Amino acid sequence: MIKYEDIKYHVPNKVMFKSCRRLPKGLVLLLIAGCIAMVIVFLKSHGGLTKRSLIKTIPTQNVRSFTGRKPKVYRTSDVDMDPLRIASPYYKMKIPKNSTCKERRPVLHKPDLPLTALISYPGSGSTWVRHLIQQLTGIATGSPSCRKKLKNSKSFSVGECVNNGKVIVINSNDRYRHKKFEKRFDKLIILYRDPFDTLRSVYSSKHPGHSESVDSEIFNVRGWYEFVRDHTTLWERYYTEWLEAERPVFLLYYEDLKTKLPATLKKLAHFLEWRVHKKDIDCTLVTSEGHFHRRHVHNITNSEIFVGKLWHKLEDAELNLAEIASERRKAGNYVESGTRLKNILEKADEEDKEDTSL
Repeated sequence: MIKYEDIKYHVPNKVMFKSCRRLPKGLVLLLIAGCIAMVIVFLKSHGGLTKRSLIKTIPTQNVRSFTGRKPKVYRTSDVDMDPLRIASPYYKMKIPKNSTCKERRPVLHKPDLPLTALISYPGSGSTWVRHLIQQLTGIATGSPSCRKKLKNSKSFSVGECVNNGKVIVINSNDRYRHKKFEKRFDKLIILYRDPFDTLRSVYSSKHPGHSESVDSEIFNVRGWYEFVRDHTTLWERYYTEWLEAERPVFLLYYEDLKTKLPATLKKLAHFLEWRVHKKDIDCTLVTSEGHFHRRHVHNITNSEIFVGKLWHKLEDAELNLAEIASERRKAGNYVESGTRLKNILEKADEEDKEDTSL
């Protein structure tokens, strides 16, 4: 009697799996490991399968259908589009294909130029400003700090570690004014950024674990309040001392570079006594992003983390700087790219008049 099992599996070997051969176990494991590695690389390059990436890639109306609840809406601030962040990862600049502009490779200037210092508090965006100056003039910018990441980059490798007249500006983001350092220079470019964004940027860079999405957890600790309290004093003293320097000063507002870049570049070139053409400015606009633009998403605003005394302390510090800038404006040898501090002082005067009238 023939059983069913014998009929099912009784197939000649020549007919079944005729052209197949058994793969070695080592090769199979190697293929599996390669597939896993490719998946990991893909997830890292696309931000991973996080809640933020899902919200970014999946339409809002479809989120509730498979999650069963309303999608979370992330609030953003002006810092989200910040062209510069200190920490990694970095990604390359994208130039439009139809553009005739190319990224300039800066060179050292053969005859010595007047020494111009770029003064900036940490977190103010000095690296991005250096990139803009290099694209505008074609001359390298220098820095005595010799940072490895900049030294190894194509854009800054020529000028990094150079501290003489071969570069058009020399960057310094020390937190204290050095009179010996000041005496060396003929002119000063003071980079001024919104203090709320500045302190937030510095504090965020100290938490690499939150590099992709800086959330509220790192700001709801005692260390954040102590950081703002201490750095507000340092920030005010830093700009107070440099605004009182006995050198021609150009106060460059970081926000003007983001909103009024062409006009600000013209003022900057005029202060540097560097002749630029319309094409130089147009190409600088095309290549303005640079290699240090970092994608960064915040789910909280400045008003949510600078609460109570922290907010008022920074406002008072900026008002004090506005008064110093007003005195310096009257003394001469002083130029501003915008009217931020002037507007703050005028607003404070109007409020004082209203209080006295009441």
